[in-house]
Amino acid sequence: MSPMLNIATRIIRQIGDIIIKNYETTKINYNNNYKDNINIFIKKINKNLNKIIIKLFYDIYSENIIILNKKEIFVLKYKKTVWIINPLDGIVNFIKKLPHFSISIAICIKNKTEIALIYDPLRNDLFTAIRGQNAQLNNYKLRCNTYNEKNLLFSLNTNFLFFQKKNLLDFFIKNKIFPRISGSISLDLAYLASNKIDCYINNNVENFYYLLAGELIIKESGGLMTDFYGNCYYKKSSNILAGNPNILKLVISKIKNL
Repeated sequence: MSPMLNIATRIIRQIGDIIIKNYETTKINYNNNYKDNINIFIKKINKNLNKIIIKLFYDIYSENIIILNKKEIFVLKYKKTVWIINPLDGIVNFIKKLPHFSISIAICIKNKTEIALIYDPLRNDLFTAIRGQNAQLNNYKLRCNTYNEKNLLFSLNTNFLFFQKKNLLDFFIKNKIFPRISGSISLDLAYLASNKIDCYINNNVENFYYLLAGELIIKESGGLMTDFYGNCYYKKSSNILAGNPNILKLVISKIKNL
């Protein structure tokens, strides 16, 4: 394990410990001001995570770290290295006590993601990847290279109006494809790399930072990421497809014919 991956693993597990403690103890007041209470709760979580993450990095890098962003996604810079951290991907699931959320870290050097981590603190599952050195789940190698054509499980992060306009829902039904919206983008991508799902579709990408860690883990497990038409310039598109080459070929051909 590389020294930087060691540091990132320690950081992501510490963030996970804090999240789990809050998950077990925090309660939402379900009264007439429920939406206001949710917003207050989210702000409180983000504020607490801000303090924790900043302290962790100052302990490691002293005062040499530069904080570029500290809202929902942290962007921190140390010399030529940029850390992109999503401390709670799936915050609605977390609030509703649905046990499906994660933390992601992407470490970039010269605009290339070199190290990626996605951590499910409830299951203690740690997905990792180093550029050119494969992807792993809890130190076991991942390969995104198989799928069952008769029972395809798709994960979506999308607006269903788009699928109705494009007749994609009909395509799913006719081809016995089972779509899911899980509420955690990072875990969707990690599950794709570990063959728990067959394809990831997102037509509503607002910030590619949410996908950076998963992108490297998928590529290092043998999968691909493109836009809806198979182009490699997907980072400039709001449409993302991810999966192994065979499943992408199938989905892209169907989308082009709709």
